[in-house]
Amino acid sequence: MRTGASQGSRTGRPAPGRPGPGRPARRPRPSRAVIWRRRIVALIILLALVTGVVWGVSALVRTLTAQGAEAATTSTAASAGSEDSGTATGQSTTGSSGESSAAAGAEPEKPSGPVDPKGCSPRDLDVTMSAQPGSGGPTTFHLTLRNEGDVACLVDAGASSLVLTVHSGGDRVWSSGDCVAEPTARELLLDAGDSAETTITWDGTRSVKGCTGGQGAAQAGSYRVSATLGGASLPAATTTFTLG
Repeated sequence: MRTGASQGSRTGRPAPGRPGPGRPARRPRPSRAVIWRRRIVALIILLALVTGVVWGVSALVRTLTAQGAEAATTSTAASAGSEDSGTATGQSTTGSSGESSAAAGAEPEKPSGPVDPKGCSPRDLDVTMSAQPGSGGPTTFHLTLRNEGDVACLVDAGASSLVLTVHSGGDRVWSSGDCVAEPTARELLLDAGDSAETTITWDGTRSVKGCTGGQGAAQAGSYRVSATLGGASLPAATTTFTLG
C-alpha cells in the first residue's frame, strides 16, 4: 500500500520544465534579429507618415497661396474697373459743375470800348535819327519812333518833350529846347510794333538856354547831335554830320 501511494504521488507532479495541467505555455522570446527588423519597419512607417504629413501641408499652403493671389488679382481688376467708371462719371460731373463754378467765379466782362493807353516807356521805344545838312541852309533831322512794347502807348513828340542838342567836341552849340517852337506838345498813339516819323530843323545859329539872341552862326566843321525824350536820354538817337 505504501508503495502504491508513493508511486501515485510521484506520478501526480508535473515534470520540471513542463507546464502543469491548466497553465498556458510560454511563448518563445524573439531573437535580436527579429527585434531589429521590427524596429526598422516601424521607423520606415513613421518616416513615411511624417513625409506624407509634410507633403500634405505643403500642398495645402500652395493651394491657399494660389487662391489668395487669384482673389487679389480679381479684386484689383474690379477696383480698376470701378475707378475707371468713377473717373468717367467724375469727368462728366466735373464738366457741368466746373462750368457752373467758372460761370459763378468769372470776373465781370470788361467794357468793349477803347481803353486809355499809357505813355510809352523809354525802354519800349526804339528811336533812330539821321541828319540832312542843307547846302548853305538849315539842317533837317529825321527821327523814327517805334513801339517795341506789347501794348499800345502814347509818345509826346512835341518840342517840349523831344529835344535835340548839337555839340562840337565839348562845345554846346545848339538845342531845340532853348527856344521851344510850336507845337510844344504832340502826342502820337503807337500800337505795338508801329512807328511814327517826325522832323526837327536847325537853322545853323547858335543858342543858349533862355533863347537869348545874337549868338552868331555855327562854323563849318563836324558836329554831333543827340536826343532826349521827356528828359530821358535816347542812346540810339545819336548821329554826326558836317557843316561845310
